[in-house]
This record gives sequence, C-alpha cells and structure tokens, in this order.
Amino acid sequence: MGQRLQKLDELAHRGEHLKAKEKRKNKKESGKGRQEVDLDELVIDAEDENETIFDVEEDNNSNEASLPSVDDVKSRMIKAIDSMEYSFRSIRGDETTPDLFDSVKVKVYGTISPLSAVAQVVITSPTQATLTCFDPATAPSVRDGVRDMEGMNFNPILDENVVIVPIPRMSKERRQALVKQLGKTAENIKQRIRGIRRGAQNLVKKGKDGKLGPGISKDDAFRIGKEIDDVTEECIKNIIEIVETKQHSIIKV
Repeated sequence: MGQRLQKLDELAHRGEHLKAKEKRKNKKESGKGRQEVDLDELVIDAEDENETIFDVEEDNNSNEASLPSVDDVKSRMIKAIDSMEYSFRSIRGDETTPDLFDSVKVKVYGTISPLSAVAQVVITSPTQATLTCFDPATAPSVRDGVRDMEGMNFNPILDENVVIVPIPRMSKERRQALVKQLGKTAENIKQRIRGIRRGAQNLVKKGKDGKLGPGISKDDAFRIGKEIDDVTEECIKNIIEIVETKQHSIIKV
C-alpha cells in the first residue's frame, strides 16, 4: 500500500508542478502575491523497485541459501531516510542558509548542472541572497533556475554576473502548511522503511520454517530477525528526530 501511495503521489506531483509553474507566471510582481507561495509536494527520490525484494542468496563458500544481511537492510533504509533529509535542506528554517538553493539546476553549456557548479551563494541578510556566477555568461540561466524553484516563487534580479534573490518572510499559514507537509512526508518514508523490513522478514521466516536448507539454523534466523527489528526501530526514531527538528526550526521563524 505504501509503495502504491508513493507512486500515486509522484504522478500527482508531476501534474501539479506544471499547474504551479503556470500560476507563477500569472502572479503579480509585488505584494502578498509574491510572498504567499504554493505548497508543492516535497520531491523525494523515487522508491527503488527492488528496495523491498530480498531474494534467496547463495553463500559463495557453501553454495547454500543465506539469510538477508542486516547491513544490506540498514543500507536500504538509510538511503530512503537520506533522500528525505536532503529534500528538507531546501526548506527555510529559523535562518536562511545557502542550502536553500541546493535543489537548483541550471542549464549551461548544453547540459544541466547543479547551482554550486556555476555560482557561489552568499546570504547577505535574512531576506536576501546573492549568487555570484563564476562565468558572467551563465548569469541569465542561474536567474532562470532560481526563478523556477519548486514552490518558492522567487523573483531574482540580474545584475551583470550577480543574481540577487529577495527572500520574503514566510507567513504563519505557510509555516503551518510546511510543518504539516513534513509530517506527511515522514509518514511516507516510514512506510518505505516498514516495507523494507517486511521484505527482509519474509525471507527470515523461511529460515525459521526450515525452508532455506540445513545450513540455516532456526536460532540464526531468529537472531537476524531480531537485529532487523532493532535496525527498523532505530531508523524510525531517526526519522522522527529529523522531522521534529526541522518542524521546530520552521515554527521558530
């Protein structure tokens, strides 16, 4: 169910993204219209189709089936958490930082590059950022990349090789909406974590039932199952801590 909802969310987001870009073009250049931005879904790396699949593996030495690796399980979970945490970096907290522009992609020299490869970001005040382009010729593309940031509705100003970005203060309603969206995103990631656990435990169960061959003892299967549950609990706690910290930062603004 979690995987299905995630895919539906991604499909819905693509359509909403196009609508949001059209709305941004039609908004006025001053007043509240520039400060109250649309709240889009946070962009999380798509779930790997093999993320929850744990096939029966053959041990290289004995050619016998083996239980899932706890390190592999943890690695998959951490990858999902990292994608969530990375998406949070572009959300303003109690202070504006260059991380706000991490998601900006710029079309230069016939390719798409991250902003950090073509410009230096300096936060000159809580309500303004200055982007100095390494190559003045890329300044218009940098301006366009910042202007098209998801859900931000920035109105960057071009000044030779410098792009000046006024950063409006967030309203209370905007902050509350962001906090709510962070919670929703966290729940989606929790579902992914539980899906990974479920896939691994399905294989563990075969070991407990003696279906992986004589080389896998029930004691080993129970031990691995317990370690997987411990890793799952650890990752869920990590998600909660990350989200609560970010939510608190936003509310403090």
